[in-house]
Amino acid sequence: MSQRILVPLEGSVRDAESLAMARLIARQLDAEIVLMHVAPILFDTEAVVAAEQRLDEYAQALRAEGIGAHFLMEYGDPSAAIAAAGERQKAEMIILAPEHRALFQTLWHPRISSGLLASATVPLFILPDAAPENIPAELLRDERAKVIVAVDGSANAEAALPVALQLAQAYGRPLLLARIVAPVFIVGSGVAAMKARHDAQYAEEAEAHRYLVDLRQRLVGEGNRSVETAELVGPVADQLIHLAASHPGSVLVMGTHGRSGLARAVVGSVAAEVMGRATAPVVVVPRHRPNDADKGAGVRGRSS
Repeated sequence: MSQRILVPLEGSVRDAESLAMARLIARQLDAEIVLMHVAPILFDTEAVVAAEQRLDEYAQALRAEGIGAHFLMEYGDPSAAIAAAGERQKAEMIILAPEHRALFQTLWHPRISSGLLASATVPLFILPDAAPENIPAELLRDERAKVIVAVDGSANAEAALPVALQLAQAYGRPLLLARIVAPVFIVGSGVAAMKARHDAQYAEEAEAHRYLVDLRQRLVGEGNRSVETAELVGPVADQLIHLAASHPGSVLVMGTHGRSGLARAVVGSVAAEVMGRATAPVVVVPRHRPNDADKGAGVRGRSS
């Protein structure tokens, strides 16, 4: 079975952005696009019919371009329906373009966004909230673009590496390993406290350096030719957002859990802040992904 990209559409002005990005990635990965719409359980029949017709038209247009496509209609809670559909469809990723004044505004509500991040078993490719003229016509085509992946030494954070490598290899772009060291805070004052803080900070930064050197060597040894590193100190979300902005056209990939810095569960404050403020697409990779051997299993749902 070919790879699949799930694209939830809500009928908002940002649907065109989601479709455009899905086209770009589908062509690059030779993937099929699965469109979906989530209607409330107590739905308006005319609205549902109109949504289904719209999805059918989009699917037909994609097929006319040589891209495999079909659609699903789901009912109920948006985040739960999206997470479930991604798993059933064995999707490689779910592309989202949240609309602040429409249904997808719920993705930015702390409770809903945390629920989707915690329950999704499929990477979430989240487009930035930018003006249409600032949306790149191509993905990772700028000569300065990189696939930036946030790592911190934990297995959970490294779960994002396969997705980052897939994008870097598919687009022929450098992989940039980013290790952010959060500032060390030690309660106390005076010379002793300052020395303890300095020593702890130095130890954190030295460990981060060793880790990045080892990880880069490992990846290069596995045949990945262009692997770069970045060691930064400061608030994690701020540093990741700035790093992505300093490399126009890049994609930022991060796991949902980690240790210190990325830690305290990226599900929540850090992930929400990065998704809400980043000017680059953000790919959030869950800790637990379906076994790749299971891909190709049957799926359900109404399709075109």
